[in-house]
Amino acid sequence: MNGPHHTPGPIGVTVADLGSLSPAGGPGAVWSLPHGGDLDANLVRLRPGDTIDDHINDDVDVLMFVQSGGGALVVDDTEHPLRSDVLALVPKGSRRRITAGPKGVFYLSVHHRRGPLTITPTSVRGR
Repeated sequence: MNGPHHTPGPIGVTVADLGSLSPAGGPGAVWSLPHGGDLDANLVRLRPGDTIDDHINDDVDVLMFVQSGGGALVVDDTEHPLRSDVLALVPKGSRRRITAGPKGVFYLSVHHRRGPLTITPTSVRGR
């Protein structure tokens, strides 16, 4: 996974230029926050028409911020449009599905630290 330069600060601060990453390319996590703290963050890329199938996250609330592109976030059977600069909070215990639109979607996912992200090209279903 190639990513932006991380600049550690005097007390473990990490600064990453996520805008330097291209929304083009294959699906999956293209950047992850270096571990060691209480938060996990992943920049996820989905190609046009790709879907992350229905799943329930019982562990943590998830904050999603769309950097570019768009699509749809379905939470408990309610569809929410995704586009650049949209922020969504998905509560733990909710069933969710993400479908990329015609330009794909590039989004940042932030949540309390837990096991590693498992979005890979084999878990993303293309159209």
